[in-house]
Amino acid sequence: MEGTFEDFLAALLAFESGWDRGRYSAGVIQDWQLDQWAGGAVETHFPQYTSWSQLTDTEWETMAYRSMNSLGFVGFQFGEALLIDLGYYDDDVFYGNGAASNTWDGNWTGKNGVNSLEEFMTRDAQNVAIQEAFGYNLQVLETQLAGSGQSLSDFIGQTTSYTQNGQTVTVDLTLTGILAAAHLRGAWGTATLLQGGAVSTDEYGTSILQYIDQFGGFEAPSIGQMIAFYEDRLTGDEGLGTPGETPGTGTPGQPDSDGGNGGAGVTESDADVVITWSWGQNEVVTGFDPSSGTIFIDWIGADDLEVSETVEGVVFAIPSNNQTTTLSGVRLSELSGENFTILDTTTAAEVLGLVGNGSGIPDTPDEPDTPVEPDTPVEPDTPDEPETPDEPDTPDMPAPPVTPDSWNGTASVTAATATLAITWSWGTNRSVADFDPQNDTIFIDWFGPDAINVDEVGGNVVFTMASNNQTLTLEGLALSDLSPSNFTIMSEATGRELLSLVGSDPVAPGDPVDPGTPDAPQMIMIQTDSPSRVIDNFNPATDMLHLEAGVIAERLEFAGYPTTIADVSAGLTVRVLTPTGEIASETVLVGVDASDLTLNNFMVAEESALNEVATLLGQSVVTPDTGGFDVVYDADGSNPPVPSGTSDLGGVKWAADFGADDIIGFNPASDEIDFGNASVHGLVLNMTANGEPVIDNPWGPDMQILQGVQLSELSIENFGVVGNEHLRQDVGGILSWEGNIGPRDADTVYIRSHEYVASEVIEGFDPATQKISFLYFGTRERLSVEDTPEGMVISSLPSGQSFVFPAVSKGELIAGNVEFHHDQVMEDNLEAPFGFDQNDVTLVSRTALLTPDAPPGETTDGHQIRDGVGAVPDQPDAPDDPETPDTPETPVVTPVTDSDIVLGEGSDTVLVTWEWGRKFAVKAFNPAEDSLNFTGLPASDVRIEEVGADLKITVENNGGHSLLLEGLQAEDLSIANLAAADWNQVVTDTGGVLDQLEALGNNDVLA
Repeated sequence: MEGTFEDFLAALLAFESGWDRGRYSAGVIQDWQLDQWAGGAVETHFPQYTSWSQLTDTEWETMAYRSMNSLGFVGFQFGEALLIDLGYYDDDVFYGNGAASNTWDGNWTGKNGVNSLEEFMTRDAQNVAIQEAFGYNLQVLETQLAGSGQSLSDFIGQTTSYTQNGQTVTVDLTLTGILAAAHLRGAWGTATLLQGGAVSTDEYGTSILQYIDQFGGFEAPSIGQMIAFYEDRLTGDEGLGTPGETPGTGTPGQPDSDGGNGGAGVTESDADVVITWSWGQNEVVTGFDPSSGTIFIDWIGADDLEVSETVEGVVFAIPSNNQTTTLSGVRLSELSGENFTILDTTTAAEVLGLVGNGSGIPDTPDEPDTPVEPDTPVEPDTPDEPETPDEPDTPDMPAPPVTPDSWNGTASVTAATATLAITWSWGTNRSVADFDPQNDTIFIDWFGPDAINVDEVGGNVVFTMASNNQTLTLEGLALSDLSPSNFTIMSEATGRELLSLVGSDPVAPGDPVDPGTPDAPQMIMIQTDSPSRVIDNFNPATDMLHLEAGVIAERLEFAGYPTTIADVSAGLTVRVLTPTGEIASETVLVGVDASDLTLNNFMVAEESALNEVATLLGQSVVTPDTGGFDVVYDADGSNPPVPSGTSDLGGVKWAADFGADDIIGFNPASDEIDFGNASVHGLVLNMTANGEPVIDNPWGPDMQILQGVQLSELSIENFGVVGNEHLRQDVGGILSWEGNIGPRDADTVYIRSHEYVASEVIEGFDPATQKISFLYFGTRERLSVEDTPEGMVISSLPSGQSFVFPAVSKGELIAGNVEFHHDQVMEDNLEAPFGFDQNDVTLVSRTALLTPDAPPGETTDGHQIRDGVGAVPDQPDAPDDPETPDTPETPVVTPVTDSDIVLGEGSDTVLVTWEWGRKFAVKAFNPAEDSLNFTGLPASDVRIEEVGADLKITVENNGGHSLLLEGLQAEDLSIANLAAADWNQVVTDTGGVLDQLEALGNNDVLA
């Protein structure tokens, strides 16, 4: 056992309130934060002290119960809504129901002798209330689980694995862990985890799994005792209404029978539209009929669900789950309570208050998600909402109807009702020995045909999701044993491919479509523990093999055919060996020969393995004796550069080719460099010491220089469409650095790779308080981090650019103080030379940086953010917006806290920028003198809509961040109110600010 129940309460209070003495002593929590939560410096409360460190343990505990964060949550993070549910408090407008924070301006009921907020901020009051909250959540959980014939006793004591941030996380399910999880994510979020494996986070990125693990294993009363503790203290004042009135009579965990949760009367299985936790799904529902259609909303808390009306239709969004459902062409006014069944009562209040005339507002809201203190640095190992590996070509459409004679199969099952469900589950390798083709069923989630392969291997049927390091094996079966009646397949294209392979073809018009070459590049991850796989659609023109950390030369072999997999055609076989030399796994690229590949097809984490790959390909990896390669100008005419067409600017489009002569006469005003589909692993952009752009070979001395041109003269338009996503990111990072675009924080050293002959000495670097950032780093290969007599040296080839940190060693670095953007570590493992785990370093957004255009239909990653382990907490007076105008003409009001902004007399500028998860209102905005500055936001990240009498601006892909301009409509704004960074065209871009305002009815925005 971790300790007693009292120890559990103390640990939970310390973490929730922020008053954690251990983290304070370690420097994780600092005095300025305690000042904020205490409402003043230590002298305000204890005149005899000058530092919080001087408090006795009793005084420290007293402050924990009094701690209030910026949203007004108190002590154990109690908010108004929870205390309304528990019968302590009553109000009409409160946080989660019309208020932006807990204002505590309602009425106290006198329960347990508590008649004010001051009286509630005590040990005696809160220790009773938190146990009542535990009993309340347990009652709701048991009621929910009973609906499927389960109870908490079915889960407690089990060791269970979940997928989070692309990784498998295993936790022990204990009663105290579940109590803490329900306090963080509500009973509904906990039930969804237990029943469906859906890992969720709160709005600040704290994972439910962290709470289950961190607070698990303590002693606790029984479930029955805790529910009885809650029930024995019911007073009749629970829920909304004047104290003393009869409360609602709904059963905890079930929709109210009086229509407060909607009047559709449907379940998940028979509703026309189902909104449930489904990471990364963006569903568009066409043809929804408001006069008869039904919508089922699962246990999703009001803080997690956003409902809005856009030009496309009504959008239900779960920002923390990267998920939307859009009712195409439907308006909020066309919907009514009769369209809905909503399990969570607080969510019902939000949704039904927006549709029709809002008559469906229920009486008693359920418990909202109580946010963890946002200002407290996230505890180590708290990842953000899991980053599901990129799913190729996920259809942006509703689930097709599963009917007989359909390419979706004829099993008519869901993920919940099928015998087996194949959904995105990183790194899982499951074998099933008793699958019965006569009776059993398989549900296949939204996998595109290029993301899933089905083969017969060694007398088994194997489903392989190579890019997700995932397999499912049906032991002892052949493809001929299966039929369409075994399947429900969400993707029709995948159904066409898969069902053409099984025993009998489905009846459908036309012949099966040949899947051909995958539309999206595959990244085949090969780790020391990967399963054997057969890849029969590997495309050398686009696909890659990632040999991950641990796959060293001694454990790597290549062959022309497999030895452990039978009945497979020949193809390049990558063997991973055990430490004793046996074959651990084989990955077969059917029909592919080593001569078909280049180094562009490989990402290799280990230097020794890279040499093996180069030997296989007959290519060389050249390393200069010292520093970088020599810069050699070459315009002798032996291999002239090749124009590949006319640029979009009206000039010449030059093919990027480091094997050709230098380009002479490049015109930055009209010419373009054509990277085509070149991979970042085979071509990089660098710069000579004279500032000239270099098209470079990362593996050797070959280079092509744009003679007579400065890299700083080039714009993003000079690079046209760049096909490779990672090359787009790196080129954009280099141009941003040279153009002084993006953050330049004083406490951060920004590592670059593109500057030949450049070396910097970083004196006085403190690993505990300063950061190292790779935001502008321009390559994914040949990064070196080593300890030398001069200090730690970070360097890269081919440029040889280096950074020397005197008196610092690699072992002193803190993972959370080393920053990357998402793809640098989650796909290309740049953290490996530091010896860090990819899940421990900090992820920062690159969305403020320049990015070349992507091919139609493709996107560029890099919006994801995450605090790493031990990261230096951001100071409250250091907003992250890198694009704040240097010299604004009017006062700038920056949204750096969750508090509302109240504008005063005179002209003010409100910055609309990246502020993860923040929601606030802007009051007294005067269109005659005030303005909005959209800083460095791209048009794709700005969504504008009218919500009642207000105008709402949402920053997409930013944790639900939004601001509400109170009393303002789209028609009130003009072009004079709109601005952005000098280089940014977000206001005038297609789909940008002007277009959205015009779509909302402002036909005079340019006046």
